[in-house]
Amino acid sequence: MSEGPVLLGERSWAEIVGLVEQDELVILPVGAVEQHGPHLPLLVDAIQVEAIAHEASRRTGVPVAPTFTYSSSQGHSRLFPGTMALTPQTTATAIAELCDWLVSAGFRKLFVLNGHVGNGGPIWNALDIAQFRLPREISLHGMSWWDLTPELWQLVTSDCTEADWLFHANWGETSLMLHLRPELVQMENAVDHTAVPYTFTYDMAKFSPSGVVGSRTTQATAEDGKRIFDSAVEALVERLGRMSAEVQPEEWPADVAAWRKAAAARFLSGS
Repeated sequence: MSEGPVLLGERSWAEIVGLVEQDELVILPVGAVEQHGPHLPLLVDAIQVEAIAHEASRRTGVPVAPTFTYSSSQGHSRLFPGTMALTPQTTATAIAELCDWLVSAGFRKLFVLNGHVGNGGPIWNALDIAQFRLPREISLHGMSWWDLTPELWQLVTSDCTEADWLFHANWGETSLMLHLRPELVQMENAVDHTAVPYTFTYDMAKFSPSGVVGSRTTQATAEDGKRIFDSAVEALVERLGRMSAEVQPEEWPADVAAWRKAAAARFLSGS
């Protein structure tokens, strides 16, 4: 365990040379700038994903790149002021380009750790773009922090069962902010909102009059936030260990044409 997180943004290029020699793996946190109800700040997603990544880095020594903060938040509409969104296409392109720069620094294993529900699609597209463009020895992975384990997902979204996959400024996020940055939480303004399980997809302006999706937001506590934080960090540390140790599957054959001919004959013959 290191004395503190290994943060690329606080290191010189000369120091990064040494970091790459020690660890091929790097974490790229992705947050958002968007409304989080009348009681939470715009940077909730960035604050939470960054805190989880930094603590996991402190425990493992895995480097963390500066958080990519602006992302795909168009679904929050223009009704609630403060949201600053990129299109999904721009988000995907930017993340793919950042992966390219991390590889050029020398890292060979990249983990994009997501902190905003709306980034799921763009991140998967970004990794698909990067996987195609980057050398084949590069390993890429993307995941939202609340998806690190099924138990963590159930905990974070426990007051949003009606909305299935959607939660926002709810008991889980509010509790986590009370643990991480209580001075930024205005619990006197917190409200509960039970979402209706619509079939179609709507923006937040039609989904919630407050920007909140969660039936127990007003019951959030710092103690619950610490439980969520500890669970997320422990799950991330475990996954980082597996990623550091993982060896890529067998590479493409040197003679692709010969392999195709032999494989076609084998499969077509039924043997």
